[in-house]
Amino acid sequence: MVNYLITRFVKDYQETDKPKVRTAYGNLAGIIGVIANFILFVAKLLGGILVGSISIMADGFNNLSDMASSIIGLVGIKMAERPADEEHPFGHGRMEYIAALIVSFLIMQVGLSLFKEAFKKVKTPEKLSFSLLVVIILLLSIGIKLWLAMFNKKIGSKIRSKVIEAAGKDALGDVIVTSGTLASLLFYRFTQINVDGIVGIIVSVVVFYN
Repeated sequence: MVNYLITRFVKDYQETDKPKVRTAYGNLAGIIGVIANFILFVAKLLGGILVGSISIMADGFNNLSDMASSIIGLVGIKMAERPADEEHPFGHGRMEYIAALIVSFLIMQVGLSLFKEAFKKVKTPEKLSFSLLVVIILLLSIGIKLWLAMFNKKIGSKIRSKVIEAAGKDALGDVIVTSGTLASLLFYRFTQINVDGIVGIIVSVVVFYN
C-alpha cells in the first residue's frame, strides 16, 4: 500500500535528492495524515459522546492536534523547498526543523490538557456506558495509527525528514493512548469499575513524554 501510494502520487520518486521530489513526498505524507486524523477525530468525538467517556473524546482531540501537525509539516516542507536568497544564503531548510519544534509543543500541550481533564475525572467520576461500535472504532483507530507510523517512518527515512519521522513516532504514541482508552472501557464493561480518569492520567503522561 505504501509503495503504491508513492509510485502513484510522487513523480520521479526514486530521485529523492531533488527538492521537488522531496516536497512531493512531504505533501503525500501530510495529506494522508490530515485525512486519516480528521476521520479519527470525528469518529472518537462521537464515540466518546455516545458512551460518556472523557478519555475517548480527549483521544479524539489528540487526533485533531495530529491533523494540525500534519498541516504544519506540509507548510514546513514547502518553505524548506524555497531557494537561497540574500537573507537566507544557505536556503530555507531549517524551516523544517522549526516546524518539527512546533509539532513537539503541540503534542506537549495536548498531554497537559489531557492530564487536567483526567484529574477532574478522577475527582468526580461520571457514569459510563458500553458500546460495541465504539470498541470497533478504537480497534480500527489502532490499526490505522500503526499503518501511519510505518508509512511516515518509510517516507521520513527516504527523504531524511525530521518532521515526518516525528509524525511516525507520534503515531506510535497514539497507539498506546488509544489502547489504554480501549482497555479502560473494556475493564468497565466487565467489572463496572470506572478507571477512565486514572487511565487518562497515564495516557496524558505518555503523550507528554512522546
